[in-house]
Amino acid sequence: MKTSVFKTEEGRDKVRAYYNRILGAFPFEQQYVETALGRTFILTAGHASNPPVILLHGSCSNSAFWFPEIMALSAQFRVYAVDIIGEAGNSEEYRPDLTSDAFALWMEDVLDALSLERAVLIGNSLGGWMALKFATAYPDRVSKLILIASAGLAQIRPQFLANAEQARQEDGTVPVNPTIIGEQSIPKEVLDFMNLIVESYNPIQDLPVYADEEIQRLDMPVLFVDGEEDAIIDAEKSAQNLSRLVPSAVIRLLPNCGHMVTNAIEYIIPFLMNARI
Repeated sequence: MKTSVFKTEEGRDKVRAYYNRILGAFPFEQQYVETALGRTFILTAGHASNPPVILLHGSCSNSAFWFPEIMALSAQFRVYAVDIIGEAGNSEEYRPDLTSDAFALWMEDVLDALSLERAVLIGNSLGGWMALKFATAYPDRVSKLILIASAGLAQIRPQFLANAEQARQEDGTVPVNPTIIGEQSIPKEVLDFMNLIVESYNPIQDLPVYADEEIQRLDMPVLFVDGEEDAIIDAEKSAQNLSRLVPSAVIRLLPNCGHMVTNAIEYIIPFLMNARI
């Protein structure tokens, strides 16, 4: 029997209602595509003839959090911001097994449904892990890979996991606390939405690290961007592992920056235009 990632139907409906109110103010197309693992929701912007870029959001979020990047990229690219299945968006609410190949097969279905032979993949945090899942399984279908504070290259910091466990409430919820995630400048509206999400659904607790032989399959241009002060991802270890396994990868570790890389677009666009910065 499938289990929804949402704790209750009421919580699911509350999150989606809030999300859809936000989307109502966005100047983007909205569509659903069918996959073997369920219906998938996508925000689309940019001319259909432009090169395709797929955005994969982080945990405790959805495609609304990509708004600045969609606006910046859509002038030169066809942008598809995809709600990950089993997360707090409008896509299928059942989460596949992380240790299986299900997420890679799902992403393949998404590209097929969009009639895309290849695309640029940009993933943030959990979305980076998802992008790696697909890019290591189907490298020929990824023209460029951009990882922003991505999981999957090194272990999640033990201190973050310990802090989250200490903050866990009786109902199992871990509030999004700026102290825990090492971010002190989160806008109140963003923090409120993230806490509505974590109150209503069960996030992924930890993510497996990819094996060396999997990362070595990345034969496309790769960009990794993270903050040196990332309290969740070990940015330095991630960068070291990626550089060792994919020597051509472009690494940008940003001083005075944590897990939320708000200026990633400054590195993304030059990389997309020139393949290297």
